Amino acid sequence: MKKKIRIISLIILGYSVLFLLILFLSSLSEKDAPYAKHGALNLDHWNFERDGNVELNGEWTFYRNQLLTPNEIQSGYGKQAVSTKVPINNIGYSGGSGQPGSGTYRLIIRSSQKHQIFAIKVPVIYTASKVYVNGKKLGQGGIVERNRFTPKPVSYVCYFPIRKGDNELIIQFANYGTINGWGIAKPVLFGTEQGISNARARSLVISCMIIVPFFIMGLFYFGHYLQMRKNRSFLFFSLMSLFTSIALSMFDLEGMIYIPFPWIPLWLHARLENTFSILGMLMILYSFTTYYKTLVSKKVLRTITVWVGTLVLINLISIRVPPIIFLMISFPLILLILVYSTYIIVLATMRRMEGSRYLVLCGLSFSVYIITTMVNASNASQILAYNMVAVLGAVLSLSLLMSQQFNNAFFRAEALTQKLRQIDKLKDEFIARTAREFKVPLSGIVTSSQTLLKSDKNQLIRNEQDKMQMITRMCYRLSNLVSDILDFEKINQGMLTIKSGPVDLGSLINLENGFYAKTAEKKGLQIINKIPEGVPLVLADGNRLRQILNNLLDNAIKYTHHGKITLSTKQCNSQLEIIVADTGTGIPVAARPTIFDPFQQKEIHTSEGAGLGLGITKKLVELQKGKIWFESEVGLGSVFHFTVPLFDPNQVVTAGTSVPTLNPAPDRIPSESLTTPYYSHPINAPTILVVDDDLENLKILIDMLEGIPYHVIAVQSGKEALSEVARSKPDLVVLDLMMAGLPGFEVCSRIREQYSLTELPILMLTTTIINEDKHYAIRSGANDILEKPYNFSEFSARIRGLILMKEAACQATNMEVAFLQSQIRPHFLYNVLNSIIALSYEDIEQAREMTAQFAAYLRGSFDFQNTSAMSTFKKELSLVKSYLTIEKMRFQDRIQVSIDVEEHIDFPLPPLMIQPLIENAVQHGINKRKAGGRVTLSVKHKARFYEISVSDNGIGMSEELVHSVLVKEHGHSVGLKNINSRLKHFYGSELQIQSNIGKGTTFTMRIPEK
Repeated sequence: MKKKIRIISLIILGYSVLFLLILFLSSLSEKDAPYAKHGALNLDHWNFERDGNVELNGEWTFYRNQLLTPNEIQSGYGKQAVSTKVPINNIGYSGGSGQPGSGTYRLIIRSSQKHQIFAIKVPVIYTASKVYVNGKKLGQGGIVERNRFTPKPVSYVCYFPIRKGDNELIIQFANYGTINGWGIAKPVLFGTEQGISNARARSLVISCMIIVPFFIMGLFYFGHYLQMRKNRSFLFFSLMSLFTSIALSMFDLEGMIYIPFPWIPLWLHARLENTFSILGMLMILYSFTTYYKTLVSKKVLRTITVWVGTLVLINLISIRVPPIIFLMISFPLILLILVYSTYIIVLATMRRMEGSRYLVLCGLSFSVYIITTMVNASNASQILAYNMVAVLGAVLSLSLLMSQQFNNAFFRAEALTQKLRQIDKLKDEFIARTAREFKVPLSGIVTSSQTLLKSDKNQLIRNEQDKMQMITRMCYRLSNLVSDILDFEKINQGMLTIKSGPVDLGSLINLENGFYAKTAEKKGLQIINKIPEGVPLVLADGNRLRQILNNLLDNAIKYTHHGKITLSTKQCNSQLEIIVADTGTGIPVAARPTIFDPFQQKEIHTSEGAGLGLGITKKLVELQKGKIWFESEVGLGSVFHFTVPLFDPNQVVTAGTSVPTLNPAPDRIPSESLTTPYYSHPINAPTILVVDDDLENLKILIDMLEGIPYHVIAVQSGKEALSEVARSKPDLVVLDLMMAGLPGFEVCSRIREQYSLTELPILMLTTTIINEDKHYAIRSGANDILEKPYNFSEFSARIRGLILMKEAACQATNMEVAFLQSQIRPHFLYNVLNSIIALSYEDIEQAREMTAQFAAYLRGSFDFQNTSAMSTFKKELSLVKSYLTIEKMRFQDRIQVSIDVEEHIDFPLPPLMIQPLIENAVQHGINKRKAGGRVTLSVKHKARFYEISVSDNGIGMSEELVHSVLVKEHGHSVGLKNINSRLKHFYGSELQIQSNIGKGTTFTMRIPEK
């Protein structure tokens, strides 16, 4: 602002100096000439051949409000004659008795010449005049008589024979209040016939040289506008030239407008004079708007336009506006347009914009013309030479400006032609390269698919997975290529939108680093992340920022064959500089100037990629108000830098999550604070763990889920999430993808190490979904992925669907328990009943005992048919004792039983958690040995948990068998997988198995104390 004020102040000072200079030069132009005194002018000693024409300046006799003929003056009819100065600018001057409606000037010219034809050149006199010389009427402009008054302010010449001695010159004028101004305002020129004719011709030539060039230029460029209507500069320039030429013809002292249009009335003349002069100046300003749009203030332009419209309206309504009011309105406007136009020219010159040097000459010429016109209007003396030079300078500068524009347009068209040819060539190369890029992955996909179809059915699933992953990578490669092409097209059409918001760069870098680390490892490279913790948030489009990093990292890995790739940042004022450095091949010097151009590639690897990556990267950086550059040395590597603005918390940005307003939850959390882990009030509903490092998003999720309602646990980091999963056993995890510290993918992978997809569903949230996000989310173990901003109905439906899936899986697990019972009962019933029958013949008491135990066993089994989720340890122990009693009675001394259970111990326990282990130890452990063996059940109450151990000294299992029994259902593993699944579901723990071949097996589980 201070700079603008300084420039405007210098402009006003410059115009003041220029105005004073022109005033000084106008005073120098006044030559020493005879001066009339007391109504008489002595020209006896004036040499007309040598000194030329003479201006009849001085004191004239004046008869106010009297139109007198020479005879009437000689007869003494003239009254109250006064001496007045001629010429004098009487605009707005009325003396002490008001503005005269008419009057008569009289001057006696003494001359020593005789019998020669002399002439008088009468200037424009407002608004009608008549001339008498030596008693004869020689000419007139309009009609001065009041009853026939016809105004016509024109300049004309009167010829007459001079006589020696006194020659009487009488000039009548009439105005009658039709315009502000009266009398002789400009010098009356007197001289020989030849001298006056030459002066008249010279004035007409000067007027034509001032008016005609503008008029011709106006027609010429208006014709250009009709052919090129999109270029509005031609329209404004032509209107400026036409309006200026019309205004100049109105201002002309020779009355040029009356030569082609002698019928124009005074009222129309006055209106056209003011209107076109103001519109001409306005068009000058509008012309600047087309050349320098960025420099012209729309507010100032609108203000000046309204001002001009008001002034034009006043001129069209009436020409009899008080002079002081007219000056108060018009003079500040002219000064404002003049100063503001000069200000634009100065700014354009300072910034070295196209055509500014010609505009400097144009502005100076117009300034001189306007100031000289003002001086001529307010002063009796004339400095027409400056006007002519100023107009010629303006015409020349404007012509040169337009010529430069035509030349530049021609050269630009020629350059564009060359560029189009080059782009056409690059396009052909791009099409060929793109076709090759599509052909290679498609060929790999076809080959891999055919290999899978023809492969041996017994081939390892691991090998097939490798092939499928290779096909997936190739498909994503094709997808990325198509995305680059679409983004490039959107950028060219200006349709690529950027949705800026606060982005955690640290989390984003961790996420991308996880993607590219494996690729780098395969090439023997190391990616070093030197970005410090707590790096400030940046204002960017998260998806596009990831795309920038992807392109730079992908290039770095592609062109680096050994060494490392380093990521770092540097804060520079309000920008954050991100640096990607590699130790690769470097960029050849010849390729550096065009490295960011589309379709360009490094010469040493022309077979890889379509050449769009860095071009798109540069555009994406610039769209986010940043810049990108690089340093490179062949053989040593390259360093790419780009900047993004830092996030200002005071800025208003679009939130990443958009959800509708819900009915407030009964216990809505306060908006001013939230500490994690957060636990909502316990309710009879599924428990959902919400993980997001953005506090506002966390609050929104809590409010939504509590309003449904669900029981909510909320944490802010991946570490908290893993701890809470182990402690609280939630029914569902809602996990944000990008978080500081552990990213969402890593948290999801660690959860999947303990829980399957059905045991603990995970819904992953992300600001933007790209192909890699979906792929890695599913691979890391997410059940579903949802993009922000999301619709509340869709969000709640996905939550409900995942919880229903978990409940269905849990129900299936319980039904599996019932199925296991039904699966073992026929065989077991048959064997027990046979044993009872045999004992009834040998030992009736023992047969009764076995029957009682069998009844107790069946009663306990029937209690489990309701598939309830929880029973008690005492019920499970009773069932175990009944089963062991029956088996001991059947196998006698081959089965030894040891039960080590603390007295009065009891705790909640899912059904059929111990009995299948005992049965497995009996059937597949000790019964496989001829001598039998011992089964031991041990239950101990330890710190915060109960430890249950079932061991035998049977045949044992191999390590492979131990691993497989918890993964696959074997005929001899009676529900081991089911027990392990329920341990994970209810307690987050697993069934521990220790076994040695020939020594036995031990099963151990831990039940947390409630």
